[in-house]
Amino acid sequence: MITRTTRQTFMKTTTICFIVLASTLFSPHTFAAPADRPNVILIYTDDHGYTDLGVHGIDQHVDTPNMDRLARGGALMTAGYSSAPQCQPSRAGLMVGRIQNEFGFPHNACDAGEGKGRMPRTYAKGTDMAGQPVLTIADRMKKLGYVTGFSGKWHLGPTNSSKPKFDPRGRGFDYYWTGSMTSGQANLTLDGKSAEHHADRGLPKGVANRVILQGKYGESFIDLSQAGDKPFFLYLPLFGPHIPLIEKSDPYYKHFPKLDYPHYDGWRDDRRRMGLALIKSIDDAVGGVMAKLREHGLEENTLILFASDNGAPSKMGRNGPGLPGGPPGTRGGVWNGSNNVPMRGEKGSLFEGGIRVPMFAYWKGRIIPGTVIEEMVTTLDLTATTLKAGGGAIPDEFDGVDLLPRLTGDTDKIDRPKPMFWEFWQTQAVRVGDWKLWRSNKQELLFNVAQDPHELTDRAQSDAEVATRLRNLLDQWSASLPRLNKAQQDASEVFAWPLSGAPKGTPPDPRYRVPYADPKPAPYPAPIQKTSDERDPGQENR
Repeated sequence: MITRTTRQTFMKTTTICFIVLASTLFSPHTFAAPADRPNVILIYTDDHGYTDLGVHGIDQHVDTPNMDRLARGGALMTAGYSSAPQCQPSRAGLMVGRIQNEFGFPHNACDAGEGKGRMPRTYAKGTDMAGQPVLTIADRMKKLGYVTGFSGKWHLGPTNSSKPKFDPRGRGFDYYWTGSMTSGQANLTLDGKSAEHHADRGLPKGVANRVILQGKYGESFIDLSQAGDKPFFLYLPLFGPHIPLIEKSDPYYKHFPKLDYPHYDGWRDDRRRMGLALIKSIDDAVGGVMAKLREHGLEENTLILFASDNGAPSKMGRNGPGLPGGPPGTRGGVWNGSNNVPMRGEKGSLFEGGIRVPMFAYWKGRIIPGTVIEEMVTTLDLTATTLKAGGGAIPDEFDGVDLLPRLTGDTDKIDRPKPMFWEFWQTQAVRVGDWKLWRSNKQELLFNVAQDPHELTDRAQSDAEVATRLRNLLDQWSASLPRLNKAQQDASEVFAWPLSGAPKGTPPDPRYRVPYADPKPAPYPAPIQKTSDERDPGQENR
């Protein structure tokens, strides 16, 4: 975890060489001439927990040198959030630039008017823009003169229909590889040539797994884009570390060191190894894309944006006290091997572990290296930033903001006029500034997540005025939503474990250290404490 002290060290060690040049090389005024619009690559990983980006410094076994290099050479967002704790709604929000609940797409099983699990093409009845088209960021970038590419997991509708209005072909992408696993459909080849829509099956020789294959198609699109004179937009949603897990015959698993966590048994050690091996392949796919940019001399004119779609599905407490998951066939289901420590919660919950994700931005010569952004940033900001970088105007309905002034040093604070809201499976949350209100049908909790990112202390009593203000905002937003898709499940019950401390007998996790003032290894997670006064033992270092 990057503490205040390590952040200061991080800044000193990565920015000292750039102080003299900051007013010229990294001047915000060197950016964004219309004839010099950047290429944009938006990388989106799948069920990638907060723990599992090496630059965070949480777990020494996380091996992500390429991503760490980009984060250190650009801007690391330590409070980056997805717009949902589940795959499809998060991806829909990213593509449209709005909180997906606002256009009727709150969870995987929903029907926003055009079939279950399909991102709508028009706003449904009951929405604020009923009947108007739902445009994707690819639609918008294409209108701005960009050539658009896609490689990876779509998950927003069928991908090989005879009428492809719901797949990438019908949502603004010129070139594509739509393959979550080793088979899929494409209209380009791996050697950078355009082709008719066709199916490919199996891994090509020398390609280790599905993630590397998706990265190779991303590289192919970059090659292909250079045949014309347009800038490009590439959406690269890499399918990992989501299950299916990496094969044990995969070279990434074979070459990844065996692990021995003191609080895990042998099965969990191996499952963690499988998750981290797949994340290592993600890192190499990112490295391959960067090498391709350098090959074409494009690194200085390409904005890289990176985030995960939600937290890791750790299956905590399902098969053993306070420990992730269980073997296939057990009550715990299959854990993907990724972690959210020290954040409370997991995929499906609106605690930090479900929605706070790895996130960074890189643009050589434009983003000041060593930038660390501790303010809230959301995946919807990545959509808005992409559009703005491409020369577009951010629509009023967007829920994200342009990050470029903050990234390039033009300002030291993000201008965010709107709160960020979440609603998933009968739970809701809102974050405004440092404060976050979480609620279910049964209870309400208030956290100062800037001071208390592990959500250790409920401040609803001691800061009742803040709770009232956030509650009113959440009520107003909730009342504005279309009620097309009632959630049958209750996330506060399905993911009940974050509401209590680790069960008795849970061994300490050396990566999880509390309290903040004098941290020591502790069982994960610590119980939520309530406070009714201004003195809070959990906040001694504030």
